[in-house]
Amino acid sequence: MRKFERIWIVAIIAGALLAGLPIVVVERATNAYIERNAKSRLESFAHGALGLADARLDQTANLLVDLLKVKVEDCSAVSMETMRRALYGAAPAREIAVIDDDGRMLCSTAGNNTEQRAISREVTQPNRPFALAVMRFRDHDERALRLRIERAGERTLAAIIPVNGLLADILPAERRGRRLRLMLEEGDPAQAEDRSLEYGQTIAATVRSPRFPIMLVAEYSRVAMAEEYEDVLLVARLFPTVVSFFLILFSWLSVRRHRVDPASALHQALDAGEIVPFFQPIVDVKTGRLKAAEVLARWRRPDGTLVMPHSFIPVAEKTGQIYELTRILMRRARDEVGAAFAVRPSLRLGFNLCAGHFANATIIGDVRQIFTGSPISFKQLLFEVTERDPLPDLAEARRVISALQGLGCKVAIDDYGTGHGGMSYLLKLGVDCIKIDKMFVDAISTERYSQTIIETLIDLARNMRMEIVAEGVETFEQVEYLRSKGINTAQGFLFAPPLPASSFLALVEAMEKPRLSVVESEPSPLPAVGAGAA
Repeated sequence: MRKFERIWIVAIIAGALLAGLPIVVVERATNAYIERNAKSRLESFAHGALGLADARLDQTANLLVDLLKVKVEDCSAVSMETMRRALYGAAPAREIAVIDDDGRMLCSTAGNNTEQRAISREVTQPNRPFALAVMRFRDHDERALRLRIERAGERTLAAIIPVNGLLADILPAERRGRRLRLMLEEGDPAQAEDRSLEYGQTIAATVRSPRFPIMLVAEYSRVAMAEEYEDVLLVARLFPTVVSFFLILFSWLSVRRHRVDPASALHQALDAGEIVPFFQPIVDVKTGRLKAAEVLARWRRPDGTLVMPHSFIPVAEKTGQIYELTRILMRRARDEVGAAFAVRPSLRLGFNLCAGHFANATIIGDVRQIFTGSPISFKQLLFEVTERDPLPDLAEARRVISALQGLGCKVAIDDYGTGHGGMSYLLKLGVDCIKIDKMFVDAISTERYSQTIIETLIDLARNMRMEIVAEGVETFEQVEYLRSKGINTAQGFLFAPPLPASSFLALVEAMEKPRLSVVESEPSPLPAVGAGAA
C-alpha cells in the first residue's frame, strides 16, 4: 500500500473516532445521498419521456403540412374525409380542425361541438411555423394540446392531441408516488390538476424541449422515496453509534477498489451481463424519418448506475476483451430490437469496430454466427471503422471489409478527419459511408475552415458514391447548413440521446410504422450523398 493511502486511512479513522457524529448529521447525509440518486433517475426518465413526446408532436406537425400541400383547408365533405383518413396514420392526434384567421374553429373531424372548449393563449416558436395552445373541455377534466400551423390572413389547420396520447407508454410501470406533468413553455399546465401528490412534498426534474415550446416536470413523492429507501433510513436512525465503523469500512473498500485491476473488473462485468447496448437514432433531416441507429456500449452496474464507454472501452481494446464485448453487443441488440427491425427492413443497425477487428477474418465468422437466420438481415447491418487507432494492415483490412460487403453489410469510416487514416482509408478500404466527426459539426458557425473541410468531404463522397452522416448535431443552425450542402443524414442530441432498448423501441413505434408484406424484402442500398437534396 502506498504511503498516501495509509495516511488517508489513518486520518479518516482518527476523524471518525473523534467526531462522534450525532444522529441528525448521519440522517441528513443519508437523505442527501438518497435524494441525489432519486433525482438522477428522475431526470433520465424525464429526458426519455420528452424525446418521445417531441417525436409524436413532429409526427403530427408533418401530417398538417402534408394536408396543406394537397389543399385540404376548408370544411367540405371531401376535405373532412381526407382529414379523417389521415388521422389513421397519426396515432397521437384525436382530431383535425379548420381554423379561420381569427383563431376560431370552423369545423372539425370530430363534429361541430366546439362551444364546450376553451383555448389558452398560444405559444409560438421563433424558427418554426407552429403554435401550441392548451385546450380545455368544460364538461370533463381532460385536456389536449392544439398544434396549429401559422398562416397570416388565411384559413389553416390545427390538430387536437390529448396529453395522455403524448405521454402514453411513457409513465413508469409502478406509478405510486410519481407524477409526470406537461406544460407549455409559458407555464400553462397542459393537464388537469392532479392532487395525487402534495405540492412541496416532492422532488422534481424539469426538462425543456429544444423543438417545441413545451416542458415536462417529473415529480417523485418524498414519502414514496422514503419508503423505497426505508432500509437505508432505518440503519441511519437506529445505529448512529456505528457510523465510525462504516466510515472505516468504506475507506478500506475505497482503497481496495482503486487497487482492483480494471481489466479484471471489466471481465467480471462481461460475465455478469452488465455491458448493455444503447441505441442512438440516426435520422433523415429532410423528412424527419428514422433511418438507422448506432449501437453504443454502456456498463450498467448492479446498483443501476451507468459507466460511460470512455471509462472502459480503452481497457477493453488494450486487453483484447473488445472482441467479446462486441459479440455481446451484437447478440443483445439482435435479441432486443430484432423484431422491430424485421418489419422495418429499411432501418439499419450500426456497430463500432476497432482496428484489431480488421487484422483477421474473425469478425466475419462472428457476424455470420450471430445474424444468420436472425430477424435482422445482413443488409441492415453497418459496421464503423474507427480512426482512433491505425489499422495494422490495410491490405488485410480491405479483405475483411470486402468479406463484410459480400455478406450484404455496409462499412463506414467513423470520426472521419480526426484520426490516423485520412485519405488513405478512403482510397484503399472501399467503404460505403463516412461519418463526419462532431468536432467539425461544432465549428460550422465559428470556423470557416471547418465548412471548407465539410464541403471537400461532400465532393469526395459524391464522386466516390458514398453517403455522409454528420455526427454530434445539436443546433437547428447546423441542420440548416448540412441540408443546404446536401447532407440529409445526421445524429446527435438535437434528435435524441443514446436510448436504452425500451425507449428506443417506443421511439421506433412512434416514428416508423411497420411495412406490411415486406418482411422478406431487403433494404435499398445507401444513396449517394446529395441524392434528393433540395
